[in-house]
Amino acid sequence: MALVLLNTTAAGRMRFSSESSLTPSVAQDRHFVIPSISSHEPDRGPGIRAEYFDFRDHTHWQTSLEEIPARIKAGQFVWIDIDLTATALGLLKTVLPISAAGWLRLDQLTDHGKGLEEEPVACLWRSEGLLDMVLVGTVCRVDSIDWERCDILLGEGFLVTASRGACEMLAAVRREYAHDFQQHAVTPSFLIYEIWSGLINQFRTAHSELEKNVEAIRLAIYRDVNEGTLSSLADLSGKLMVLRKRVLPARRVLEDLVSRKTALISASTLDFFGKMIETLDRLLADIESDRDILESAVNLTLTFTAHRTNLTMNRLAVVSTIFLPLTFLCGVYGMNFAVLPEVQWRHGYAYFWVLSLVISVTLIIMLRRARLL
Repeated sequence: MALVLLNTTAAGRMRFSSESSLTPSVAQDRHFVIPSISSHEPDRGPGIRAEYFDFRDHTHWQTSLEEIPARIKAGQFVWIDIDLTATALGLLKTVLPISAAGWLRLDQLTDHGKGLEEEPVACLWRSEGLLDMVLVGTVCRVDSIDWERCDILLGEGFLVTASRGACEMLAAVRREYAHDFQQHAVTPSFLIYEIWSGLINQFRTAHSELEKNVEAIRLAIYRDVNEGTLSSLADLSGKLMVLRKRVLPARRVLEDLVSRKTALISASTLDFFGKMIETLDRLLADIESDRDILESAVNLTLTFTAHRTNLTMNRLAVVSTIFLPLTFLCGVYGMNFAVLPEVQWRHGYAYFWVLSLVISVTLIIMLRRARLL
């Protein structure tokens, strides 16, 4: 049975109809389309996007702010996504059943919307039937690992997500959530699961890219150690540390959600969160392993450098040992005393070179036997 998407001319609203035939009221509409569920993508509003989900018949579509109270009252779930750079949070105060404490928390997002803060840390607050989460995603660039913040407010019948500009974490959710909603979703908790899944996929993608660089730098160090290689190694080690600093707080938030149950998140979703904790544990272990590999590469580099230095010093010591007695002889016969009997020898110069050769050969033989040469 096909799902028909209708554009009603009376109120400009979009809805699903599962009927196989068009009713008379529908026949009055001039145009309709039949989209696939996987490609479902509602039109965006200027800075705010609201959608409703009905888990009884698995229908969902965009809705207006004015309709939100009625939809929540009718048992539907509403997801409101806000771009803080283009929309004021005050627009929601008349449509969402949020207490004063909840609005106080949302009002604190003003600085986030203006971009006046440093990199945040993933965290979780609970207050009066609300869950407030701050998630910090990771976006891989060519020369850096950027962060993106997504604020989540979950209440009875609604979910508010707020970000500054485009959020790749939520973009990944929108690519998948329609299909998952039709196939698997039973409770509104599936949206929270989708967001967390997108966050963890960002972590894994970032780690995969860094892991490739770890192997490349390790091989480069074995081939040749130079200032550029060591600089790249230090930069990569710093990026791994940054990724770890983002994954660890996210794991703590998940652990808090699982250990302190709430009616806002279903038990089955909490079970999946438990598996996500295991995934993050493995990811943290992999990050530590990569850092250990880099540290081992640094130690190996220092060992190679020290070994080459020792070889150089050993060669210098051998050369000095050979030339030291010869230097002594030159010093003796280079003195300016009036009486030096050897100076009057007819073959004194030849004797000097024979003696020097004997001393040099003797020292070389002795050094070779001592494995110093």
